Amino acid sequence: MKRIIILLILSLTIQQSFGQACGIYGIKYVGNINPESIKIEKIKLPTIEFLHGLEEENSEKGIVEIEPVSNEINTELGSHLTSHLYGKTESLLKFYKTKRESIPIVITVVENGTKKEIRIELNWNNIQISKLVDDKFGNQFELNLNQINIK
Repeated sequence: MKRIIILLILSLTIQQSFGQACGIYGIKYVGNINPESIKIEKIKLPTIEFLHGLEEENSEKGIVEIEPVSNEINTELGSHLTSHLYGKTESLLKFYKTKRESIPIVITVVENGTKKEIRIELNWNNIQISKLVDDKFGNQFELNLNQINIK
């Protein structure tokens, strides 16, 4: 009987210590890139872990690389991190602002047959965030990067 009680207490303690209270969440990046007569090859966007301040930009888990379709950004990222912000867009944006002053975007372009990377820092004031309806799990947010101009 003592063993059962000890196992039960241990089990409850572990569950409380490591459980995720409000589930995981994801973000969806959207936006457009306006290249002036250059071809966009790839775009590097920050991951949720980077936005939380847990990863650095040059780390493997800090950046995700996508190939744009028609110069549009449209990709979804999931995270194992909990949404301790309970689904409020204002709270999420405020939290991101405390961790990062801006969002770094790296765009790989081909100009005159030569590849080069263009780094752009997007200010949080120019990004719209909204909550999406998600039937899957957790909270889903959209980060609209709007129109990004490359010169």
